[in-house]
Amino acid sequence: MRFSERKRKCFVVMPFGEKKDPDGNEIDFDDIYRHFFKKAIEDLGVECIRCDEIEEAGSIHEKMFEHIYQDDIVVVDITTSNANVYYELGIRHALAKGVTVLIRRKGTVIPFNIQGMQVIEYDQGKFASVEQAKGRIRDIIRNGLRQRRNDSPVHSVLDLNIEPEGSPIDRTERFEWSLKENEDVRVGLITGDIQNVTDIDVWVNPENTSMQMARPFENSISGIIRYLGAEKDPDNGQIKTDTIAKALEDKMNGRTTVDPATVLATTSGAMQGTHKVKRIFHMAANYGQVGQGYIPIDQVSRCIVNALKTSMEEDGEPGKGASILFPLMATRSRRGAVLEDRVKPLLNAAIEYLARNPGGTFRRAYFLTYTDKELGVCQEFLEADERVTAYQGLQSQVLELAAESPVSRRPASKKTPPQ
Repeated sequence: MRFSERKRKCFVVMPFGEKKDPDGNEIDFDDIYRHFFKKAIEDLGVECIRCDEIEEAGSIHEKMFEHIYQDDIVVVDITTSNANVYYELGIRHALAKGVTVLIRRKGTVIPFNIQGMQVIEYDQGKFASVEQAKGRIRDIIRNGLRQRRNDSPVHSVLDLNIEPEGSPIDRTERFEWSLKENEDVRVGLITGDIQNVTDIDVWVNPENTSMQMARPFENSISGIIRYLGAEKDPDNGQIKTDTIAKALEDKMNGRTTVDPATVLATTSGAMQGTHKVKRIFHMAANYGQVGQGYIPIDQVSRCIVNALKTSMEEDGEPGKGASILFPLMATRSRRGAVLEDRVKPLLNAAIEYLARNPGGTFRRAYFLTYTDKELGVCQEFLEADERVTAYQGLQSQVLELAAESPVSRRPASKKTPPQ
């Protein structure tokens, strides 16, 4: 069961009103849409919309392009070989790997460029044919969403990375899945802005191999951690002592770089009081390249394992039963791979390590999901994983912001933080 449902959306591309087929017969496409396509799609719990149903201000073409690009599913009726329909199908194939469902009325000629693709056929005059087509539409959509297969002839040839990032989540909620072999050990998701998380023992900072933190007001996890952990002037919020950055510099002990996936633990500075964070784990998750900025290391999942192996070293004693929060590292910068393929290794690494080491330092491993798409992708993976089961006691638990938090002095960005 999904605790925070992201409504799936389907955009239908087809002619409007009454049109004639090549034999001169009238076809009522509005009737087909209402009683055939819309019914089949909404039976899946998916929101279905056609271009003439968009009730928003602005250019109808802009809204149409947004739906073609962003919606989870696009259903395309190629009956009558309408030029607008083929134009919109081409845009969809260029922008998205799937799920694009092609449909035609019996007798429609399939153009050469899309011959060989799966096309659902229906006979409008026969009830059994329409019902069978409805079932096939539902099956293809279900399988497409689950398997994430590429059905675009463009993306099957070209190595493209065109993918909507989703919308930022404005609520901070927590969801957990228990390991089936040990229900006290859990993996979970926390939504929204990391600045509002106040009850996790360790925050993970995805750094570079030089371990150079971002500037305090940069739109990044590193910058946020650096600001929140610093000692600040109570009157204006300006940094007086750059606590965490200095601690990290001391840990480097004169080194200029560390090996990829290295983890260095430091104090959390002011976050001990404001966010109840005990330690910061800085991970070498990115390389710096001249003229190119930072790129993820190979096998970023190694960072997950190394962090879970690291002792908290609190007051000279390793913590036990602690919680840790990971950003979804390197999920926005891997070329040619969809979000699902980039998230799975991170979640899988955490589950495997916790399953093998139930008595280790950490018994709770969380991942920060900043957008609705990130949340949906992670939920789908965890709900399908046979090693875990949804923990019913924490449905939609809202994490409270600490009263003395300095967050108000550092406005949260509305953009997705780079990781």
